[in-house]
Amino acid sequence: MPRIKAITTGSTPSFLDVVLNFAETDKSSSLESQDTWLAQLKAKPNGRLVMYGDDTWLKLFPATFARADGTSSFFVSVSGRVDFTEVDFNVTRNVPAALAQTDWNGMVLHYLGLDHIGHKSGPHR
Repeated sequence: MPRIKAITTGSTPSFLDVVLNFAETDKSSSLESQDTWLAQLKAKPNGRLVMYGDDTWLKLFPATFARADGTSSFFVSVSGRVDFTEVDFNVTRNVPAALAQTDWNGMVLHYLGLDHIGHKSGPHR
């Protein structure tokens, strides 16, 4: 969440943002009313945004996306193994249909697999 806030608002996240990142039910961290590039794209005539990937975007920007398919950003364990690809497959499967449609002017694709591998394995593996 702190990095998404930084890339959408251009501001530095606070310590409170990091703490609220773990509070799944917290709504105070919403960026819906802040000046972001998402808000600026949406404010344009016919401004419609679509998002596929990490559901943190949907929590930070409720009612911002005309279409979205969010997936939990936490690790998914399948048969005792951590799944690094399911979230990314969920993003990729939506791309062809989204590109075929012309009803949007901004698309957010948030792939998580590589990020999850880095957190799981660390920098020296």
